Amino acid sequence: MTTEVAELLLRSRELLDSALSKLDGPGVDPAPVTPQRDWGAILQRRLDQVREEVVIAISEPISVGLEYLAAEAQIRELVDAGIRVQILLSARYADDRELAARLRVCTFADRIRVTDNDFHNTMVLDRRIAVLWARVNGQPQAHVASEYTLMGAIYQFATQTWETALPLCDHLALRHRELDDTTLAVLRLLNDGVTDEVAARRLSVSTRTYRRCIAEVMTRLGVATRFQLGARAAELGLLRSSSG
Repeated sequence: MTTEVAELLLRSRELLDSALSKLDGPGVDPAPVTPQRDWGAILQRRLDQVREEVVIAISEPISVGLEYLAAEAQIRELVDAGIRVQILLSARYADDRELAARLRVCTFADRIRVTDNDFHNTMVLDRRIAVLWARVNGQPQAHVASEYTLMGAIYQFATQTWETALPLCDHLALRHRELDDTTLAVLRLLNDGVTDEVAARRLSVSTRTYRRCIAEVMTRLGVATRFQLGARAAELGLLRSSSG
């Protein structure tokens, strides 16, 4: 099942990249937009148009500050009205101290997930309109799209990335409950592909203790296989040279 999901994400990402590469081509409908200082307010006005479903993916804001959280009340109203809301954040953005404090008390936190995967800042409204924005060569740029194939690629990638991302509460819990050095070493040895026996010797523990540590961290990260454990550890940035 994990392999199937990974392949599906890869195919949808390839489709999205292919579609986005044609943004400036002839006959393609995305309209370029130049984000101004009131970009957050413009996005909020777009939210007013939602009737059934909205997907919001924020990788890296194009301006400093919590401009997108200004829409908190608006998103809460959408949730209360029965609108399907999915919010995807990059791990880097979710780890902003001020933002993390706001997110912890957010009433729609169950709609928010976090990933280390690369993605474009995106908002998809009712599968009809998509807004994509980012900084390109230091300048803010955006496109609004409604063409069917492009919309499908954007929607598919955003929703499938959301489905496989870590729930916000789990992400914040892991960030504020650091794994000890031994557990991090176990994760890195697993990632390096060494055998249990070799890994145990490197850590100066028995093979049984090493395997018990693996079982414990699998439970802690909510995964069922070693493959899933490696994927989750990578998503959380636990395989980097330092745990911070």
